[in-house]
Amino acid sequence: MNSPLNKIKLIVKEKIGLDSSTIGDSTVDKIIEQRMSQCKTDDFETYYELLKNNRQELGELLEVAVIPETWFFRDIKPFEIIYNKIKQKIAENPSYKFKILSIPSSTGEEPYSLVMYLIDKGIDPCSFTIDAVDISTRALQRAQHGVYGNNSFRGKHYPEYQKRHFIKEDEFFKINSAVNNKVKFYRLNILQGEVLLNQKFDYILCRNLLIYFDIATKLIAFKNLSRFLKNNGFLFIGHSELGSVPESLFQNTGFENSFALIKPDHPDYKIKDTTARTKTTSPTQIKSPLKQKKAFQSLIKKEDTTVNKQETSTSAEILKKIRKLADADKHDKAEKMCLEFINNHGENVEALFLLGVIKSSQNKTDTAESLFRKALFLNPQHYETLMYLSLHLQKSGDNKNAELLKKRAEKSQLNAKYKQ
Repeated sequence: MNSPLNKIKLIVKEKIGLDSSTIGDSTVDKIIEQRMSQCKTDDFETYYELLKNNRQELGELLEVAVIPETWFFRDIKPFEIIYNKIKQKIAENPSYKFKILSIPSSTGEEPYSLVMYLIDKGIDPCSFTIDAVDISTRALQRAQHGVYGNNSFRGKHYPEYQKRHFIKEDEFFKINSAVNNKVKFYRLNILQGEVLLNQKFDYILCRNLLIYFDIATKLIAFKNLSRFLKNNGFLFIGHSELGSVPESLFQNTGFENSFALIKPDHPDYKIKDTTARTKTTSPTQIKSPLKQKKAFQSLIKKEDTTVNKQETSTSAEILKKIRKLADADKHDKAEKMCLEFINNHGENVEALFLLGVIKSSQNKTDTAESLFRKALFLNPQHYETLMYLSLHLQKSGDNKNAELLKKRAEKSQLNAKYKQ
């Protein structure tokens, strides 16, 4: 337990909150071994001592450990909600200035996307400001530079924005100054309570960060997010993070596909009627998806009475059950079980893949693609994920990358047969 490797992992967790159980020990091991190779050592104890005494190398390790998976217009549903809320508020108070926070901003694709979206919708750029923060200095430098390659342009939403707001420079695209100047970038660690964000924000985008934290670390992050958010503001999180939201701090608004949270002081906050519930209350009466884990498990059991303790005794059996439900088009049940599985067991290739398949069947293309890519981050050779993502890219017109993924899938299948 106290091996040098585990002590190195503990340093990473303490500094940036990355819990190896969420993305797999093997992934974190590869990150550490990559830096050890650069330092020309294969001894974990030696490298651990180096990290304790060399701040530069510690910084290098943490930079590698930060996982920047983002692209332009990855998910515009929150943008639509923000736009409608801004439009409504401006009609009531034309002089109101909106404050928006993107955390983590990574290399800038998300905050820049929101700027372009709002401007193209006719919102006066002077009526809003966007602060973008990240723990990675390198990511922030890239974001401020504003130059992007093809990997930052995926899906179906970006082409028109690319034409209007970027300048082509060889094989790269440079964002124009009007958009670039609307975003202020800062370095911030959400877990360490910096005072940089002493202002309050109307809207906070914090999607797919919390999935890398354990339960205790998530609570710290949620408390800080609550501190950053205005009482009438909205916090947007990722779909797989919903099950870990502390109901004492936030409530889901129910906006379709957006996972927008509000604080108890928000005017739309719904106070739960606890007087009507008794000890014999049926689990199906629990409506809020922000209940604690025990309530969520009760809901799953009630929804599918065939699932009992014996059938779900192992992860493999749970995943097998989810796959059966998905194959039988029982997508709601399958999705709930997937989210519960991820909440209990952390990020898992099979679970992410199945959740992606479910989202794909619901025509939620962008969400499905995001899930497939996350699954491939954990296992770049997962055959089914490679094939599904290839089909998604083909449908969106990205034939070049679709073909590359198809070839990777075929190679993966051949390698698997060879090992047999």
